[in-house]
Amino acid sequence: MGKTRKFFRDAVFYSTSNIFANILNFITGVAVRHILRPAAMGLFNEILLVFDYARYSHFGIIDSLDRELPYLYGTKNYDKVKLLRNIGFSFCIIISVFISIVLFIASIVLRFKGDVMFASGLYVVMFMVALQLLNSFYTVLNRAKHNFSVISINTILVAIFDIGIKIFLTIKFGLFGLLWASVLSFGMGLVYFYRASRQDLRFILYFPYQEIIRLLKIGFPIFIMGFIYLTLRNVDRIMIIRLLDRESLGFYTIALMASVYAVQVPNLIYAVIFPRFYQAYGEKQSIHKIKELFINPTLVFAYFFPILIGFAILALPLLINYMLPAYKPGIAPAYLLLLGSSFLALVNMPAYLLIALNKQIYMVVIGVIGICLGFPLNYIFIKIFHLGIIGAAIATSITYFLYTTLLMSYAFSHYTKNIFAHIKFFFQLYFPFLWVVIVLMSLRVFIASKGNNLTHDCYVVFLKGIFFILACIPLVIYVNKKTSVLSLIKESYVKGEGNE
Repeated sequence: MGKTRKFFRDAVFYSTSNIFANILNFITGVAVRHILRPAAMGLFNEILLVFDYARYSHFGIIDSLDRELPYLYGTKNYDKVKLLRNIGFSFCIIISVFISIVLFIASIVLRFKGDVMFASGLYVVMFMVALQLLNSFYTVLNRAKHNFSVISINTILVAIFDIGIKIFLTIKFGLFGLLWASVLSFGMGLVYFYRASRQDLRFILYFPYQEIIRLLKIGFPIFIMGFIYLTLRNVDRIMIIRLLDRESLGFYTIALMASVYAVQVPNLIYAVIFPRFYQAYGEKQSIHKIKELFINPTLVFAYFFPILIGFAILALPLLINYMLPAYKPGIAPAYLLLLGSSFLALVNMPAYLLIALNKQIYMVVIGVIGICLGFPLNYIFIKIFHLGIIGAAIATSITYFLYTTLLMSYAFSHYTKNIFAHIKFFFQLYFPFLWVVIVLMSLRVFIASKGNNLTHDCYVVFLKGIFFILACIPLVIYVNKKTSVLSLIKESYVKGEGNE
């Protein structure tokens, strides 16, 4: 019972800390955009794109440690644990130095080409990448020892520190104050990890190369999957950088910010679901015997997530018009990208199923297909149709729809290849999306806001929210009838209260 209580305590603390951190990070994002002009935010996002890819430079070593260390702790092979910890630590240091040299050379070249601001940003990214790699490494070390309280406290402390230091330095020094604030936040997190983890780490230059190759074999496929998904999520940003200007990218950051935080909501819940799914598969040894565990969570997110997105779309104009008026051109793309993100909320369960069946390669292939569709679609809607950032949002949403449909269709084919069963299943999945879109369009037509009176606009948003809830009740009733989700939540809550 002690272990069970600790598990639930850690799970609740971990989830709560992430939700709390996301709220603070969202506030920080809004505050920073209030200070910086769209062109500066565009440059910041261009620099962050380099950081996003550079932090994947460990080639899967950290991912392999995330799998190997818990197993070795379970077998009590502490000598091997110590060896892998030192390999991981040394590898992170060496890779950080290598990436820093590459970025430093790139910054010099870009200075000669005249892009001084971007070149200076790359100089800061050198430090961000090194600190982020070490933070990721320490996260894995603590997760392997089930020190979720350490990870949770780190998440909260960094978020609190972030909101203060980023706002202060951005006010004082603008864009580069924001970049250096990111460095300080990563540094503070690393200091806490170092003091709280109490890991005896040693830098080694002599690597057992057979062990490195073994770790790469484990982690590299995970790295490839993450890299491809990262590219799929950044197709629009890359094409805006290529075809438009930095101010346009700055406007588009409203859509990116809204989409990122929206998609994190289902990911937090899926983090609880996937261990149970794998455990059930291990017990039953048949995906057909756990079909309900695949179908029900998928249906729940297919019906509830568009409703959540609908509320975000209703509230977004109020936030932008009165707190970030300089970013008004980003509202329409944000609507579209949020709707497109509804499809990404459905990709987790098919991914878990394919991983359980050791068919990750098909996930990679489908991801590559999504990327190959995303780039030309963005080019067509941005350049040929002259739709700018609205075109980027439309193209990216279509890409998400096609990617999700391909992935879900392939995963569902392991249950049935009957075409009519597939059509029925996808109708169930996508009907709530269409329902929510129709409701939002109807509310937009019949209930208009003035856009220059805060009290009136708050009343309009409230009124739209009431009608939106009423219109979505049939969706909730249907999905509850299919999955009993509300009953399960109620039972879990009652049992939880009883256990207290």
